[in-house]
Order: sequence, then C-alpha cells, then structure tokens
Amino acid sequence: MSKPLIAVTCSFRNTGEGPWSANQNVGQPYVLSLELAGGTPLFVPCLEDRDEVSRLLEMADALLVTGGPDFEPRDYGQQPHAKFGSVSPERDLLDRWVLEFSQANPDLPVLGICRGIQSMNVIAGGTLVQDIPSEVTGALKHSQGAPGWYGTHDIEVTEGSRLREIFGSARVSVNSFHHQAVLDVAPGWKIVARADDDVVEAIERVDGGFGLGCQFHPELMVERKPMILALFQAFVGACG
Repeated sequence: MSKPLIAVTCSFRNTGEGPWSANQNVGQPYVLSLELAGGTPLFVPCLEDRDEVSRLLEMADALLVTGGPDFEPRDYGQQPHAKFGSVSPERDLLDRWVLEFSQANPDLPVLGICRGIQSMNVIAGGTLVQDIPSEVTGALKHSQGAPGWYGTHDIEVTEGSRLREIFGSARVSVNSFHHQAVLDVAPGWKIVARADDDVVEAIERVDGGFGLGCQFHPELMVERKPMILALFQAFVGACG
C-alpha cells in the first residue's frame, strides 16, 4: 500500500553571493517527521505559474506549510513594525496559492508550523503580532537558546479541541523559535492553545477536514517526544 503524499512548501532564499546564491529548500526535520509518521514528502517550490503549483497539490493527500521569514504586514493591513524581520515575496506568494487551494478544498488535511500558522491566519483574514517582545506585556522568551528538541515553556491546550485529543494533556511543554504570532484569529478558525503570556500557540479550522496551525516547531521534537510525534501521525492519518 502506498504511503500518503504530503505536499511541503519550500523556502526561497537568495543571498546574492555567487552562482548558487538563490536556492529553495525544506529542512530535514520536516522530512523525517513525515517519514516517521508514515507519509512521503512532495516538495512544492516557489514557482511563477499558479497552475503548476495547483497541479502538485492535486497530486497530494495533505499539505504541510513550513516555517520561514516574516509575512508581508501590508497583507493584513499593517505597516512594518520597527522590529519586523526579513520578508520573502516568493514565499508569501507560494503560501497564498497553497492556502487558497486549501480553502477551496477543505477536506484536504493541512498543518502549518511557525510561519505556517501565521500564513494560515493571514490568508484566511486574520492579523499578526509583528514583534512579541515589544508588543506583548510580560512576554515569555519565545526565541530559545536551548536545543530544538527541548521544551522551554508550556502551553495550555483547550479542552474539546483536536489538539487536546492528540496530545491527551492540557499542559504541554514546547520549544519556541519565533517573534511573531497570531493576533486576531481569522474567520473559520479558532484558538486552541496559548502560552502563559497569552501568546497564541495553536489554531484549528472550525469546519472541514484536519486543519491545524502550531506556533512551535514539533518537527524538532519528534525523535525524543512521542506525544509530539502523535501530532504528525494524526496529520498523516487524516489523509483519505
């Protein structure tokens, strides 16, 4: 029996240094997490033809929207904050295309990680906190120096949510590598986890198939934390 094909968004980077300065890639932890959960990655690069992106998605059984740089704030009605980071127009466009495809195909399982949850929220009509340290009073440290597999703060997971069912626990220790987060949650989505400083850590789609966004990076924890691997197993398991 063939394994589910999981479309995975590539990041686009151009350092401007040398003939190979422009490249597209997917971090190995995403690949490993999907393999451990029983899926096969299908890379979706930043292309100039939307129809070709859709053709790749039509081959897939699910969609994983990966981490990356900050999303263009004018797309959610804001000007860039003084602490706004780098932006990738190529990646912004790819995320828009794949998530609009997801909206048109709500039975397609979708998982967003870090930037991925932010893209989900923006494309669906929500907004973001552009810089947690300067905008959230009493903010926890959300950019850890500890190893990626190590959970540096806890999140509170909402009772009755899909994420609570997956984790089997109301309190979960997670890693943290971000300075932005969901602010106003988009229509059709709901907040299902927060850190103790009230920063949004997960959202779920209200209707349709599996739709989940995580602000933390579960792909860095799967080899040491069976509870976290269960998230990818539920995602891959949701493929029809």
